Amino acid sequence: MIKIHPPLLVVLLMTAAMVLVSGGMVWGWPLWAVVLVGCGLLGAAYGLTYRAWKQVSEQQADIQAGLRQLKRISGSKERLPSPARSGDLNIESVRLNHMVDQIQTRVADLEEERAKIVAVVENLVEGVLAFDPKGEVLFSNPSARRILGLEAKVLQGLTVWEVIRHQELAGLVEACRHLALHETRYAEVELHSPVPMVLEVYALPVPFSNKKQGSVIVLHDVTELRRLEQVRAEFIDNVSHELRTPLTAIVGYLETLLDEPTLETPNNRKFVQVAHQHAERLSRLVNDLRSLSEIESGNIVVRHEVLQLGSVVEDVCEMFQSQVLKKELQFINQINGTLQVLTDRDRLIQILVNVVDNAIKYTPAGGTISFQVRMGGERVTLQVRDTGQGIPSRDLSRVTERFYRVDRARSREEGGTGLGLSIVKHLTQLLGGKLRILSEVGKGTTVELDLPVSVEKSSS
Repeated sequence: MIKIHPPLLVVLLMTAAMVLVSGGMVWGWPLWAVVLVGCGLLGAAYGLTYRAWKQVSEQQADIQAGLRQLKRISGSKERLPSPARSGDLNIESVRLNHMVDQIQTRVADLEEERAKIVAVVENLVEGVLAFDPKGEVLFSNPSARRILGLEAKVLQGLTVWEVIRHQELAGLVEACRHLALHETRYAEVELHSPVPMVLEVYALPVPFSNKKQGSVIVLHDVTELRRLEQVRAEFIDNVSHELRTPLTAIVGYLETLLDEPTLETPNNRKFVQVAHQHAERLSRLVNDLRSLSEIESGNIVVRHEVLQLGSVVEDVCEMFQSQVLKKELQFINQINGTLQVLTDRDRLIQILVNVVDNAIKYTPAGGTISFQVRMGGERVTLQVRDTGQGIPSRDLSRVTERFYRVDRARSREEGGTGLGLSIVKHLTQLLGGKLRILSEVGKGTTVELDLPVSVEKSSS
């Protein structure tokens, strides 16, 4: 069967209609017969023409829709041809091929970026696990599988509780899917299987389609670090314990010699006084090291109780009254006597003793040391402000480090150990508070202790 193109058939029908009408007029056919035959042939031509045009229009609309979709995918900014100017489908075919090439290039670039990311994550020392919104494993790197004792072949598609046999760790992943995107969670957990280890775990949510969230956890093995910290703490504790007994004896004998009247020679008393001074400093250093070791090892028991903050500050001021009078300084306590805080009295006094001791050492004669509070919701901020020499801005971030001194010569001269502010920082954290140090050279230093308010709130 021969297939005739619709436009050619239309032309043939219209030609036949013209021939029949002309022949009918020559041969004397009735007018109605000529009109009827001509209208029939023209109607057939119209029907074929309309059908062919409709097919072309539908094809053109489909091509336009496809081009628009491809344009969105490829990110092309080229203007698409309008239907009125797209009679020639070759133009659209060329543009379609061009967009396909763009998409292929973009897909190749994305695949290359994906390969780079996978290569980096696969070789990380830290373990990485990704979960979808259903809690099933999407991705895991070799480090994560090694840490959790899992096999790659059976890992894909398993749920959180099937992969992670640790309640705290699995609960962290579950809770992470309900966090805001900017939030993260951190925990330090101990695993006992497949091998005992300590992990630092960071968990964060990952956005998926339909406003659902998955989660990613990063596992950092800190077992060796914690072991070394334990070794260091035990060493410091043992050394300080062993040094306390001989130091106590040395200080005691030197004090006895200082009271001996036969020591009145040009140099003997001076030598003994220097030895006594350094023995006391060494004794303070050993005591501070022992205190710091106890704090870091978690051996200190915190006993929270409701305290009147103003009364605690007054007790600390009484301890330093002789030093303040000797140096012509002044204490200013601006704390309301009814203000209460919920904390450990002994630890708070230990914090204030170290802070006030530093303030006295570095405040010149005639200066002041003031105590103020600032309320804020469930917290109270205790401020200890002096008018001393201040701390340079470059040193502020390091003054709480062990043995760090801004002025080393002055610190040794004053008998400082370099551990005071480090003890203050650790004790404040132990009490659930925060430490901030503000200072300006030549104008003084402000130490802020952020502490929880007691259940019975009071106005300052």
